[in-house]
Amino acid sequence: MASFRVSLAYSYLNKYLTLVIHFVTTIILARLLTPEDIGIYTVASVFVGLGHLLREFGINNYIVQEKDLTTDRIRAAFTLNLLFGWSIALILYFTRTPIGNFYESEAVREVIGLLCINFLLVPVGAITFAYLRREMRFQHTMIIQVASAIASAATGITAALAGEGYRSLVWSAIAGTLTSVIFTLLFRPKGVLLLPGLREIPHVFAFCRYAGSSEIIIHAGQTAPDWILGKVLDMGAVGLYSRAVGTINIFGKAFTEGLWGVILPHFSKQHRDGKIDSDQYLFLVSCITAVAWPFFATLAVLAEPVIHILFGIKWLESVPVLRILCAYAILTYTTMLVDQMLISSGKIRTSFRIMASIQMLTVVAVLFAARHGLIWVAAAVATVGVVQVCIYQIVGQRLLQIPFASFTRIYRKNILVTVLTVAPPLVVVMTWGNTALAFIPNFIALVLVTGLMWVGAVWRLKTPLRDELSLVLKQVKTWRRARATGGPTQ
Repeated sequence: MASFRVSLAYSYLNKYLTLVIHFVTTIILARLLTPEDIGIYTVASVFVGLGHLLREFGINNYIVQEKDLTTDRIRAAFTLNLLFGWSIALILYFTRTPIGNFYESEAVREVIGLLCINFLLVPVGAITFAYLRREMRFQHTMIIQVASAIASAATGITAALAGEGYRSLVWSAIAGTLTSVIFTLLFRPKGVLLLPGLREIPHVFAFCRYAGSSEIIIHAGQTAPDWILGKVLDMGAVGLYSRAVGTINIFGKAFTEGLWGVILPHFSKQHRDGKIDSDQYLFLVSCITAVAWPFFATLAVLAEPVIHILFGIKWLESVPVLRILCAYAILTYTTMLVDQMLISSGKIRTSFRIMASIQMLTVVAVLFAARHGLIWVAAAVATVGVVQVCIYQIVGQRLLQIPFASFTRIYRKNILVTVLTVAPPLVVVMTWGNTALAFIPNFIALVLVTGLMWVGAVWRLKTPLRDELSLVLKQVKTWRRARATGGPTQ
């Protein structure tokens, strides 16, 4: 458990450092570039992003989870990475002209052509980076990604100051990728040979065809409301829905992305060593639901002032959508780890079948709901969420051989944490309404009170998260004491 906590610490430090760098860079570039510059790069990125999704095709996850990772299998994975990456580079390069013509933009054509360079560079370091994750060397992956973010930021800002316009974003992306590859090679373990090999390609591809297809299906399902609403309704509806989704995703960026980087390597290692620790899985479910449920319940209650403060009154139509999607988030975060457990234990076919079924159901539900409006679409997505949580709950119990009673103890306690946490904002909204909370000092005061109520509930109900918070406080006290006395920290 100690090594898991250290890995999490590096993962979250990595996440927040890169987040700060990107945030500051975005603010600076927004003042140096025009909306047209950013728009050109954004349109080109749609096609390049799809290319990256196809390039990875589950190969990195194969490296992380493979129980018997031989040299031949590493070389086969490297060969597939080169094949996919360089093939997509060629496809994008030769289709850049028709894409540019479709948008009547020579700049879009140019950006796509230049970004093809990244597809030539990424495969060189991708396998090594995945191997570092497999070996839980998160201090190295943190250095790689922070160095990449710094190089990307410095290059982009310098190029923008030099008058490069939209090209500055291209140079930024290429510099970040090149730096990442260089640092990855510096940390390359001696046992990882970057040489092509053909012998184990069928074995590697047997995993990747499911993992890669699953990623594409997930992408199609998650973006279904966007491309369906854009056709059935209008771009305004897409914007409102996407604003609600973006607000939901704030939680993911702040909390789960750091956790996500550790989960697959950690449990894959457990599987390779013998058996996944079901007690640790239950501990993580308890911690995740103790944070996610109160957060999304509170966000649902405060949806109107949150949208008003963050984005302005013109986005208030997305409030009902946000509230429904909060219910969906509560459902999905409950069993969010099950798919990673399936992949960690080598059950990639089961993962693919479940994911394909859920995303297909999502697309069908959204297609039927779209003509009735945004609220119906959100409700359709939430309904699929009910099906999803039921499937994953059953699969998780069978996979890890955990009785439902073990989950009910967790759920019962965290439902109480959620009720106690959401009580202050609910009382305030019912008493004074949402208008008073649009005043930022009032909103901040309520958020602080709600946060204190959450901490009190976690502490009083003796949830497993309390022990983790106690450890953090103990470490902080030790660090402060050591700093005051000039002694070493532990």
